[in-house]
Amino acid sequence: MSGIYIHFPFCKQKCVYCNFYSIASFKDKDAYLTALAKEIALTSSFLPSNNIDTLYFGGGTPSLFSPSELETVVKELQKYYLFSKDLEFTLEANPEQLSSDYLRGLKSIGVNRLSIGVQSFDDEILKLLNRRHDAATAQKAVRDAQTVGFDNVSIDLIYDIAFRTEAMWRTDLQTALSLPVCHLSAYSLTVEENTLLARQISQGKHFVPEESDTERDYAILIEETAMSGFEQYEISNFAKNGRISRHNFSYWTHTPYLGLGPAAHSFCDNVRHWNVANLRQYIDGIAQGTPFVEKEILDKNAQYDEFVLLHLRTCFGVDLNEVLSRFGDRYVSHLEKQLTNVNPAHYQRDGNVLKLTYAGRLFADAVAMELFV
Repeated sequence: MSGIYIHFPFCKQKCVYCNFYSIASFKDKDAYLTALAKEIALTSSFLPSNNIDTLYFGGGTPSLFSPSELETVVKELQKYYLFSKDLEFTLEANPEQLSSDYLRGLKSIGVNRLSIGVQSFDDEILKLLNRRHDAATAQKAVRDAQTVGFDNVSIDLIYDIAFRTEAMWRTDLQTALSLPVCHLSAYSLTVEENTLLARQISQGKHFVPEESDTERDYAILIEETAMSGFEQYEISNFAKNGRISRHNFSYWTHTPYLGLGPAAHSFCDNVRHWNVANLRQYIDGIAQGTPFVEKEILDKNAQYDEFVLLHLRTCFGVDLNEVLSRFGDRYVSHLEKQLTNVNPAHYQRDGNVLKLTYAGRLFADAVAMELFV
């Protein structure tokens, strides 16, 4: 099975932390949909199979499109792909767009999983992050989704924000986990280049907390999710009753996937492709039949490094038997040797399976880099 991701590159305004490609203009919306339909046709032979297990509409803000507009995209895909009977069809949405009528429209076109960009249930924090909704709107959106019949709802939260107190973060989590959600993604606020956040910090505004506050927030996250029956299956992702994000999990386990739309990435047979991060160039390239696409062929060292980095982040860890079968003895020997450089408090080993400890998850990237070739 394979997955498809479609990037909808439109937003009403940019959040301070966001470095995903998007624009705050809708004049090319129809031209984008036309180009997308053509790209679907142009790339129909990219994946090894036309059987699709997961479909993900992300962005940007796909919920700025009407259900009928989204349905045209689904129908274009169905010309070339067979959707599995248990297709996971996720749509990212902002709370302020999720009216009951809109939610019913999404259900009617087959969306069965929502990823709602809440980020916080504190109105002051939401203003700080340049979000358009307030806390009451976010809570209503989640409850309305349940009423309409969505039983697979995920919300995003951001932690690690300077001057937010322990009590505020705990309240955010308790509010989130009291709602009818079965999945939580919680991300540390990071300063990415070319974001409003980076510019504001360069102007002297204080967003980034002390390291001790980061560790405090992470500890609270682990405590509150565990008490609410959520399992941490990846460093930033928690699921209840086994409702993991199958689409995102496919990224971490090297399942082939096709990315459509500007800035979207694809992966198959150790080759990564990505579209130009410019809507106008994307539209023009598709129209001319020569899309602006770059690619990278991963050599064996790069494949090994990526395998270690991604698998360490999951609850399954790195299985040395799988390293052996995928890459050979030399890489197992390298990993064993490099492991002596890793703080023993940051990992545990059960036979041939290497996993990060709680302390290790705080330094996951650093641990992985010690094991790289």
